[in-house]
Amino acid sequence: MNCYEANPLLNPYVDGELDLVTAVRVEEHIAGCAGCGREYRDLQDLRRQIADAELGYVPKPGLARRVAAARRRARPGFQTWWRRPEPWLAAAAGVLILLFFPARLLQTGFVETHEVLDNHLRSLMASHLVDVPSTDQHTVKPWFQGRLSFSPDVPDLSKEGFVLAGGRLERLRSTPSAAIVYKRRDHVINLFVASSNEKDSPPRPQKSAGYNLVVWAKGGLSYWAVSDLNAGELMHFAELARGH
Repeated sequence: MNCYEANPLLNPYVDGELDLVTAVRVEEHIAGCAGCGREYRDLQDLRRQIADAELGYVPKPGLARRVAAARRRARPGFQTWWRRPEPWLAAAAGVLILLFFPARLLQTGFVETHEVLDNHLRSLMASHLVDVPSTDQHTVKPWFQGRLSFSPDVPDLSKEGFVLAGGRLERLRSTPSAAIVYKRRDHVINLFVASSNEKDSPPRPQKSAGYNLVVWAKGGLSYWAVSDLNAGELMHFAELARGH
C-alpha cells in the first residue's frame, strides 16, 4: 500500500471503521511511512482533544416533546393520540419485551457489551492501546483527573500476575470513560470504567464473538473487563479488581 492509497483511509482507520484486512494493511503502511505516521498521530491527538472538549449539547427540558408535537400537528389527517391504535400497540409491545426479554441482558446492557467489545478490538490495532503508558498506578490514576467526571481506581495487581500497562480515554454511553489496560502473559485485558446509576453487583461472566467479558458495578461506577484470556483467569482478575 502506498501513501496515495493509505491517506484517504487514515480517518476511518482512527475511527475503527475499516475491515480487519484493510486495517492491517494501513497499520503496516503507517509503521513504515514517516509522513503518514505523523498524520495518523495528529488525527489521534485531534480525536482526544474533541473527547476532552465535552461538546455534547443538552437541550432544554421539553424541547424534544414540543418538536415532536409540532411535527405531529403538521401531518395530514392529524389525530389525538388516544384515537390512534399505534400508542396502544407500542405499549403492548413494551409489555411483551419486559416479560420475555432476558433480565440479564437488561441488567448488563446488551448494547454496552457490544460497545466495549468494539472498543477492545479497536485498541489492539496499531498504537490505540494506551494514551498514558505506565506500569505505575500513581502515574495512571492522576492522568485521568480533569479528563473525567469521576476518578477510577487503578489497582496494582502485579503480584497476582496482572501487570498494569497504562490507560486511555474511551467513550461509553456517549460519555467520556476510562480504559485501564493490563497484561497477563501475551493477553491484553481492557478494564472499562464508566459512571453509572446501577446498584452494586458482583462480577458476572459473559462471552461475545469468542472473547470473555466480566461485568460488575460498584460505588456508582460500571466495570467491564474484556480479553481473550480464559474465562477463569479473567474472573479472577475481576474479583481482584473489584475487591481492591
